[in-house]
Amino acid sequence: MSGLVMVEGLPGTGKSTTAAGIGAWLAGRGVPVEQWPEGRTDHPVDLEQVAVLTNEDVVQLLAELPSAADAFIRTAERAGDAWLVRLGRHPELPADLVERLRRHDCYDGDVTPELHARVLSDSWRQYGDRGPRAAVQVWEGVLLHNPVGAFVARFDEPVSVLEAYVRGLVSSVSGHAPALVYLDAGDPAEGRAGVDDHVEAMRHRREIELDLLPHLALPTLVVRTDTGSWDEHTDRIRTFVGGHLGLEAAPEPERAA
Repeated sequence: MSGLVMVEGLPGTGKSTTAAGIGAWLAGRGVPVEQWPEGRTDHPVDLEQVAVLTNEDVVQLLAELPSAADAFIRTAERAGDAWLVRLGRHPELPADLVERLRRHDCYDGDVTPELHARVLSDSWRQYGDRGPRAAVQVWEGVLLHNPVGAFVARFDEPVSVLEAYVRGLVSSVSGHAPALVYLDAGDPAEGRAGVDDHVEAMRHRREIELDLLPHLALPTLVVRTDTGSWDEHTDRIRTFVGGHLGLEAAPEPERAA
């Protein structure tokens, strides 16, 4: 069995717990599954702890650190008209080179929005072109959380640019039967005495993400986690995921009282 289940939601909504729960539930039903938490440097499509450099960046880097040329050439990967160095996979790199490369981190460094979008889109496209995996994939945060953080919070790009980018990501993996579970905890200001800048930012992110969902060409389940119980939410998520993957109906084990 193959398929791709993506889990999204604002920070603190339970993405990691939910993704791990889906993975454990599928494994318990005998389904081969690979669950990828946020931050994995070996993620199938994400570029966590990856330096992204243009040709001009490489020329400048090697001019500043000529002694690091061999190490750079050994670890750098060509990505179209850019170069990638996966720092998380190369702990042996010299400290001065690592420090210099971190200036070009894909998420936090001196990378233009166009280059950021291009290398990540290429990564998703390459994954999509490889054909279905032998196991169901469970990913968290890479379809909406990271892009919204990059394009809206960091690059201050129009929402239309974000939408086109995310729609492109979905299209590139359409052959892997993708589906989305979105966790919505309601208004981030609910229960707070006042509304600070962080709450306003989260409100804005929530509005953007919820408005984007209907424009994505993939099955989507929105779970309002501020109502009902987690047992109820878990049942809905399992029903949705199981139906999407075509799992045969089977009685769930009784929960302990």
